[in-house]
Amino acid sequence: MLVKSYNKPLTLIGGGEFSHQILSKCLRIAPTLIAVDAGLNHLDVKKSIPNWVIGDLDSAKKLEVWEKKGTKIKSIQEQETSDFEKCLYSFKAPYFLANAFLGKRIDHSLATISTIVKMRNKKVILLGKKDILFHIENSIELDLKKGTRLSLFPIKKVSGVKSKGLKYDIKNIEFSPSNRIGTSNEVTGTKVLIELDGPGMIIILPQKCFKAVILKFDEKFLR
Repeated sequence: MLVKSYNKPLTLIGGGEFSHQILSKCLRIAPTLIAVDAGLNHLDVKKSIPNWVIGDLDSAKKLEVWEKKGTKIKSIQEQETSDFEKCLYSFKAPYFLANAFLGKRIDHSLATISTIVKMRNKKVILLGKKDILFHIENSIELDLKKGTRLSLFPIKKVSGVKSKGLKYDIKNIEFSPSNRIGTSNEVTGTKVLIELDGPGMIIILPQKCFKAVILKFDEKFLR
């Protein structure tokens, strides 16, 4: 059930590997902050007050302190989805900057990556300490520096239709998680084009590509 709709992007914080630097970078673009359950425990009540904390709330600490600071508490007790998925179906926004959802536990990281494919109607950028991940619906063009590491990881069977600016062409290659994957490709030109025959592909880029990715999602927030 939709809790609230926003006309600007949202910053989400989860309970995974956390970086103050990444959070600050996200908040400059998307200042509305939502803590997803244990993500609340990364925050300092004197510095970053989330608008909401959401989830089954079995791990979030000192909820009464945050509530006094103005944070709204949304408890969702169904156990068929992860707290990250609960957050995505509860809020509508142009896109989501999701940090501290990767690292620490591989099962949580895999569940998060699976969710951004499952809920591909939501535009989500996952930010780890080293990498940026997001789902490619069918095609994408990016301005990247020559030599940039670019990996493609399929969550389901998906075929390459066309590519430009990559060391290894993906045309006519059938990718699947149990057979052919596309890790450790490399950018050979400043313009990169990737076209696929359908959804299901995750692109993985270094953190230094943050600005290039954000510009692709929404240029006006970096003007």
